[in-house]
Amino acid sequence: MSNRTGKIAAIVLGVLALIYVIGALAFTQVYMPNTSVNGADISLQPRADLRGNFEASWKDYALTVVGKDEKTDTIKASSIDYKETMPDFQMKEYSPWAWPVYAFTKKDYKVNTAITYDDEKLEKALASMHMVADKDITDPVPEMIAYEEGKGYVITEAKEGTRLDGPKLKEAVLKSLHKQDKKLDAKKADLYLKPTPAEDLDHMKKHVASLNAIEEYKLTYTFSDREEVLAGENLINLYKSADDGSLEPDEEKIKEYVAGLGEKYDTFRGTRDFQATGGAMMRVKGGIYGWQIDQPKTREQLLTAMKDKKVQSMEPVYKRKAVSRNVNDLGNSYIEIDIARQHMWLYKEGNLVIDAPVVTGNPYAGNGTPTGTQEIWAKERNRYLTGETWKSFVKYWMPFNWTGCGIHDSNWRGSYGGRIYLGGGSHGCVNTPPSKAPTFYENAFMGMPVVIYNSNKHAI
Repeated sequence: MSNRTGKIAAIVLGVLALIYVIGALAFTQVYMPNTSVNGADISLQPRADLRGNFEASWKDYALTVVGKDEKTDTIKASSIDYKETMPDFQMKEYSPWAWPVYAFTKKDYKVNTAITYDDEKLEKALASMHMVADKDITDPVPEMIAYEEGKGYVITEAKEGTRLDGPKLKEAVLKSLHKQDKKLDAKKADLYLKPTPAEDLDHMKKHVASLNAIEEYKLTYTFSDREEVLAGENLINLYKSADDGSLEPDEEKIKEYVAGLGEKYDTFRGTRDFQATGGAMMRVKGGIYGWQIDQPKTREQLLTAMKDKKVQSMEPVYKRKAVSRNVNDLGNSYIEIDIARQHMWLYKEGNLVIDAPVVTGNPYAGNGTPTGTQEIWAKERNRYLTGETWKSFVKYWMPFNWTGCGIHDSNWRGSYGGRIYLGGGSHGCVNTPPSKAPTFYENAFMGMPVVIYNSNKHAI
């Protein structure tokens, strides 16, 4: 039994010795396994053909680039004329007799090689890659302020996107080609563009806090049958950023906003479409009647409200007020005068109280009664009206504009209406029959609208 074991051992040792000798002799002619130059595998290649084989290795070499969204691109060395040539170099020699040890040891020699490629072809190849040219490529998004339903304003997280950094991609591809890597992972190699970092995160946080504080309140300007609501983005637009990122009222924007209110809601000296007695519609322009916002005081009011940040309803501060704040600011009580028909009516709560023929100003003497929507701004009894060449006593006097025109009795006249005004009209006032004047006076009130038109000219 021992003789048989000895014979087997001798045979095994003999075979191993033979393998060892054959390996040692072989590795004097070829490179050991696990040997590479600059990443290019030269294992078992003939030592004498190293340079030729190294140069030839680029012919069929291709680099696979993988990126986000499972995008994959391949760059062939031959497509960009990429080649490397190896100069003379001293390789560390391992004794072929030690091959049982060194054959299983990784040996990568770093050698300076002469690299050539067509840069224009490389740029074209990079530009046509799916992960560069596809339409679904997204840019990185930095931290930014956004509005989220249910949360309000928040600072969103930065997002990298899927757009590659061109210069970094080119550099990484050339490095991988040089090492003859099989694959380049764009994400692991950190080749994607990074979002621009927030310059001052604390600044953004204060800005967000201010935005959310403004979101918590609204201001409502009431105009009887209408309202103007300042809330959300419209309200935020009236603020500006302070140096620390918080928001503060912007007085210039407030000024613009209040001016806009005036343009939209002021009726002072405005144009009105008026339903005249008799059925026709008149377009009446100008006059002293109407609403006028006091813009400086309203700006102060709004500035204070914006600083308080409380929900509130308010009216603008007015410089001038009218009877009604509705779209129809005349209301249902007014005096109506038609110069063409030489007639005057007084309505109260929509009901005709009194009407009368009148004599208005003489247009041929430059004293035509001014048209427009005027208002009764005074009521006086028993006074003298005077001019440069005349003086008249009246029992009832109601001025309606700021140039001395008004409604009054005229006991010096014996007739009214018709065409009297064209040759014998007043100095601009509305002469009223003495028998009718008391009723007009008693039913008129301070601020009552006086609509004066010429139905021959103003009908629409």
